[in-house]
Parts: sequence; C-alpha cells; structure tokens
Amino acid sequence: MDKEYEKRIKEADLVILGLIRNSQVKELLEQEKTRFVNFYRKQANLSIIAADLLYNLSTEKSSKDFHNLDAKYECFLWVINASYYSMFYAVHALLTYKGKRISSIQGIHKITAHALVYYFLKNKFIAKELYEQFVESQKQAAELFNLEDFQKKAIDLTNKYFFESDKRTKFTYETDSEVKQKHALTSLQRAKEFLNEIEKIIEK
Repeated sequence: MDKEYEKRIKEADLVILGLIRNSQVKELLEQEKTRFVNFYRKQANLSIIAADLLYNLSTEKSSKDFHNLDAKYECFLWVINASYYSMFYAVHALLTYKGKRISSIQGIHKITAHALVYYFLKNKFIAKELYEQFVESQKQAAELFNLEDFQKKAIDLTNKYFFESDKRTKFTYETDSEVKQKHALTSLQRAKEFLNEIEKIIEK
C-alpha cells in the first residue's frame, strides 16, 4: 500500500474511532437496517434521475422547447451536484447495509469519505477505484461550486485534492458551456457506475 493510502487510512481510523467513542456511530437493529438502506437507496436513485434529467434539459433541444427555455440554457453545474449526491447517498446505503449509521451532522461529507475508507476500503470490501470515484466526485463538486465551507468539510483528505483558488474561480465563472458539459457527463457516468456497483453489493 502506498504512503498516500496509509495516510488516508490513519486519518479515517482517527476520525471514525473518535465518532465511535462519542457514540456517533449507531449500530442498527435488523429492522432498522432495512428501513435506512431503502431510504438511502431511494435518495441515491432520485439524485441520479435528477442529474440525468438536468443533463437532458441542458443538451436536448426538444426538452428546452417543451419547457420554453432559451436555446443556450444549461445547468451542468447542477448535474455535477446531483451526481455527487447520488454517490453520497449510495455510500450511506452501503453503511446502513453493514449496520452502521453515522449520527453526526457536522462535517458529514468529510466523515462519509473517512467512513468509506474505514469500513470498506481498508478491508478490501470495495475496490480502490470506487473510493477514488467518490473522492473525485466530491472534489469536482466543491471546485465547480466554489464553496469554501464545503471544501473544508467535505474534501479535507489532503491538500492535493484542491485546485488553487484562482483556478477554481476561473473554472467556475469562466469555463465555457462545452467544457462544463464534458465535466457534467463525466460526473453523471461516474455516479451511475458507482451507484450500480453499490447496488450489486447490497443485492448480493
């Protein structure tokens, strides 16, 4: 295992074990597991449907005409956001499937990444690629929306996941629609693949 992954595992151990000590990771009863798994799966699927619809609305003339929108209308940033949330909810579906529910709300996006490492990556329950897809999705959502607080809370795994401030600003405000569309499509495809893999694990 390379040094970067060793570092991530140590960070995840520190965060999640701290939550466990503070009773912020709940062990679910069997009947609770089913309820929470179903809830998070539903939210993950609703988010990917929303991302799909928004992508079509941004790219299909017939959709724009139907909604009486300008031909230049696009909402690719929201495609990326909805795609990320599909992955976020999918991770929580997987956590509850394993009988764990995180009760902490503060910093939940960052905690979710650590939980993915602690419960699934270091035990080889999921492939390294799935974890990297999730982290990349978090990073992209924060960069494109330029949300400083979200960046601090959601993507604090290492500084290398951030673009410099001027690059973020340029990307968010100056990138043309064609480039945004490319990133939106990548996010959408990544989220679909991620959700599909999580669904396979849960349905085994």
